[in-house]
Amino acid sequence: MNFTRYQKHFFILSILSILSFFLITYYYYDGFARSLSFNGGIRISFLLPSEMGKDDLEKASAKAGLVGAVIRTSNPRTNTWDVELGPKLRDRIAQEIQQEEGQAGKKEKSNKAKATKDNTKNNTQPKIQGVDIAVSYEIERRLLEFMKLPRESIIASDTITASYGDNLTSVAIRILIYTIIGIALYLSFRFDFPFAVGASIALIHDLLFTLGVIGILRIEPSIPVLAAVLTVLGYSINDTIVIFDRIRDNTEDRSQATSSSTINLSLTQTLSRTIVTSVLTLLAVLALLLGGERSLKDFAIVVLIGVFVGTYSSIFIATPSVKYYEQFRNWIRR
Repeated sequence: MNFTRYQKHFFILSILSILSFFLITYYYYDGFARSLSFNGGIRISFLLPSEMGKDDLEKASAKAGLVGAVIRTSNPRTNTWDVELGPKLRDRIAQEIQQEEGQAGKKEKSNKAKATKDNTKNNTQPKIQGVDIAVSYEIERRLLEFMKLPRESIIASDTITASYGDNLTSVAIRILIYTIIGIALYLSFRFDFPFAVGASIALIHDLLFTLGVIGILRIEPSIPVLAAVLTVLGYSINDTIVIFDRIRDNTEDRSQATSSSTINLSLTQTLSRTIVTSVLTLLAVLALLLGGERSLKDFAIVVLIGVFVGTYSSIFIATPSVKYYEQFRNWIRR
């Protein structure tokens, strides 16, 4: 098969696709979707009676208007559960509180003073020092009301600040950069530097393409999503190394490594292996997507996309990049 015949077309297609994804993400959606991990939110921990569990919290959350809240266990032994609200849901509850306060402002000052005095006496409402505290108390009130539990069932109420998200973002960026650099160094040692260049270009392509798809699909950035992106990079480089290794086996000197005949022969020989590996990986990811927990859905979607992108880049981006780099270096030496 002649894989190199349309390699320029695939490069142009990839560049246009990535640019389109980011233009849609930033100009139509005004950036990536906000998430609890990267943009802050609220986490409330409940110590539930033995007869209650996740289903009860989900039903109470739905009745309380908290659709979209993430519920996960933090300690199965003590039946402790966390209810997490991302920035979108937190902002909606805050807006509802502001509307209620605006309506309450129309009442007489004497009623306000009486209500404040009663709340202080009963010690049932914390002092509101910020929007997150007010939102946290409102969520607690609603959930306790629908679940008919005492306030002692709440053992913790935490605010995840945006600074935590900023730090997490910088850590994620460093991890991705170090991963690409580490793989490039490994390939420079295992093969030649041009192959490291080709693999690095393919990894950057996979990273940008996957991030672009995450943006247009409005997938909320999170730790599992970051893990999925790293999984995609690992899958892609594994497939690329197999192809590079076959190219090395089919060449006797360096000049043959970048010839179209050698590249086409090597890709043809590894094509069946690439297809079988991709299909089997897709089956595993589909099982995770269809039967896995809700918290793993985004992970499965990103890996599903990444399998296609990684396979595509290994064939149509990584290997031609080696050829283009060699042509560019020969042109510089003239």
